[in-house]
Amino acid sequence: MLEWITRYQRPLKYALIGLGIAIVAWMLIALPPTVIQSGIRFSTVFILGSLAALLASRAGVLNLAIEGKMLLGAFVGVVVLYQPDLPPDAAGINPLWGVLAAALAGGLLGLIFAVLYLRIHINLIILALALNLFVANATVFFMRTSFGVFGTLADPSITGLPTIHINFLEGIPVIGTLFSGYNIIVYLSWIAVAVISFILYYTRFGRHIRAVGENKEAAESVGINVTRVQVFALTLSGMLAGVAGSFLSLGVLSQFLENMSAGRGWIALTVAIFAMNRPVPALITSLFFGMAESLGLYVERQEAINLPSNLVQMFPQVATLGALVLVAARIRWSEILRRRTFVRDFSAQLDDLKQKVVGKPAAGD
Repeated sequence: MLEWITRYQRPLKYALIGLGIAIVAWMLIALPPTVIQSGIRFSTVFILGSLAALLASRAGVLNLAIEGKMLLGAFVGVVVLYQPDLPPDAAGINPLWGVLAAALAGGLLGLIFAVLYLRIHINLIILALALNLFVANATVFFMRTSFGVFGTLADPSITGLPTIHINFLEGIPVIGTLFSGYNIIVYLSWIAVAVISFILYYTRFGRHIRAVGENKEAAESVGINVTRVQVFALTLSGMLAGVAGSFLSLGVLSQFLENMSAGRGWIALTVAIFAMNRPVPALITSLFFGMAESLGLYVERQEAINLPSNLVQMFPQVATLGALVLVAARIRWSEILRRRTFVRDFSAQLDDLKQKVVGKPAAGD
């Protein structure tokens, strides 16, 4: 089986790409535009979260605290805009300030995470889980003690991000559905993919990040400040996760719900792993997960299908599990190929050595 896959690796690759294009074309034709737009909106959280995860991973740190930073960003973004005594006819605070505050809060938590891990040397897994639990419980605590609410923090003064309509695109079929009618964070997430790609592959600092992630000792031996690179990467990672959280509270609902991230940080980490820590594949994979969530809600509303809501809500989790299985299979396949290549090359070198020592061709030639 492995030999067959190896022999037809290139045709299989093109076949899978063709299958993906066919699926996308079918979705654009068969599904309502609202489902497609919802899928693109849902993918925004995964795009920003996966960028946060892959940036830390490129610097050699597995960022397991994406969930907590995302939840903190969602909470802070709403708190900054919360004005319960605001008159009904008065304008509230611009929601962009909430997004900025969420980014700063996520960056601060990322900096704390970096200091505790890199300076105090707390176990990475224990630290990440502790931060996730701390943020989850702290948001509930402050909701009850500071705002006197349970479960939901909402107020008319909290205004969501406005929708941006690109007039010259909306009249074009398909194109208008794909690129118009979203808030600013959606467009910023697309720009962030290009910016992170440029930083990683076309700047000196990006090369430092990748060098630290691939071999920390070698990077340090050539004069790269490993700790500074990792601190910067984790801080920027936290900012991206914070913006992803603000999208949930300000770009979707204009309110904060208890445990609002609902595991999306873990899914974003899975997206980064599946994309092999590359920004553009992370974008494509995030769109897949966003469409899975949107399709789940669409199927749930169809009375003719009549699927249980709990089963439908499992769609993103099932997609996550499938992605992890594919990642494990790809890693295992790569290991087997590397071993076979090593054995083949080593055998060839032994044959050459025998010819030199014996002075005659190896047996079978």
